[in-house]
Amino acid sequence: MMRSMWSGVAGLKTHQLEMDVIGNNIANVNSTSYKSQATGFSDVLYQTIKPGTGAGDNIATTNAAQVGFGAKMSSILTNITKQGSAVLTDNVLDLMITGDSFFCIDPDISDAEVNFSRDGSFTIDANGDLVTQNSGYYVMGVMGDVTIGDNPTLTNIKVINRNTERISYDAQGNQVTYQVDAMPGAATTAAYFKGNIDSDDPNLENGKTLTIETYGSDGKVYTLKFNLTSDENDDETFKLTLSSVLDENSKKVAFDTATEIELEYDAHSGKLLFINGLPTESVNFTITGDASVVGPLNIDFSSTSNYAGDAWSHSSSIYGYKGDKEGQNMGYPEGELVGISFGTDGSVFGRYSNGQTVKKAQIVVAEFNNAMGLEKVGDNLYAASLNSGVPMYMDITSDGGYMSSGVLEGSNVDLAKEFTDMITTQRGFQANSKVITTSDEMLQILKSLKR
Repeated sequence: MMRSMWSGVAGLKTHQLEMDVIGNNIANVNSTSYKSQATGFSDVLYQTIKPGTGAGDNIATTNAAQVGFGAKMSSILTNITKQGSAVLTDNVLDLMITGDSFFCIDPDISDAEVNFSRDGSFTIDANGDLVTQNSGYYVMGVMGDVTIGDNPTLTNIKVINRNTERISYDAQGNQVTYQVDAMPGAATTAAYFKGNIDSDDPNLENGKTLTIETYGSDGKVYTLKFNLTSDENDDETFKLTLSSVLDENSKKVAFDTATEIELEYDAHSGKLLFINGLPTESVNFTITGDASVVGPLNIDFSSTSNYAGDAWSHSSSIYGYKGDKEGQNMGYPEGELVGISFGTDGSVFGRYSNGQTVKKAQIVVAEFNNAMGLEKVGDNLYAASLNSGVPMYMDITSDGGYMSSGVLEGSNVDLAKEFTDMITTQRGFQANSKVITTSDEMLQILKSLKR
């Protein structure tokens, strides 16, 4: 009689625990990246009333007679492998993992303890670090344009690096100093001239002015002015010399020397033959002095020619351009950070006002031999355990996964299943409570027998 009561009590406890799990699942139906849980029941101890017997010549076999003591909660499993639905947010800092990986999250970078999460709702804190939206924990990865190898060293990802001081003035004329994320400019390293030189062009006698606008190594704009003249003794030979260098404010920048260029063309075909006496199409142009911030430049003349113009109109139509003919090596000015974007491999790109896009960092993900062995620690975080195995840090694409920006992973809770489980759990709880009340009634009957 008492066994049935204790079995009923055990049944009530297990069904109450199952209802707790169901309630938690339903409460987190809209929690970002929440993974639902499911309970597992098993029977407990048994009392053997009569042992089983083996077969003999004169003895029949009998099975053991055992009475159980109810049920117990054997496991609470996390359905961690089921992907939640995609929730569009249009926030570039929201990321969703497709695959079996986890973000690496560090609540405190002063220690080496890393947690793991599928929640990609991130933001940027006051220090420019990429952190979780809910708790401000650091998102871990590697900095710079590097390739993630085996066992990378994790660090907090700094998206905005305010490394340059700027000065402005408020409405009252007071000076205001502030910091910005700026990238240095890059010098133009190539240029080319394109067009035709007319030997009969009268402007060539005193020199025709040609210009090329370039970027210096300081990221500022400089204009190179050249003087193109013809050779008095040879109609197919021309000289190109640097006459002045102007800064972005049109002020002259002093220079000591500059490469002189002599061009020689074929008298019949009009094609370029020699530069400075050599059979080449380009020349390395250098400047010394204050203007050495410009160059050196590889100047290409392969797109120039030497043809006579119309009898009534002799004019040279030749122009200079920065960069090579493929549009490379043009250089660029200094720029300030204007936007952030993410690649499918977790790369963090900075977009600058000078049109350049730079890989600033890459998010490192972790995988486990047994992800279901991870332990939940709250705040949508998991901790590694003995059963999960150690984390394997990697590039998300190395295992076929990828990240999506502007999207979050929703909860994988199936409400239809949860409501069905709730009904069966309620019925199970009622049935076990009935076992207790019925056993109590039977005890009352036994108690009344002594009267």
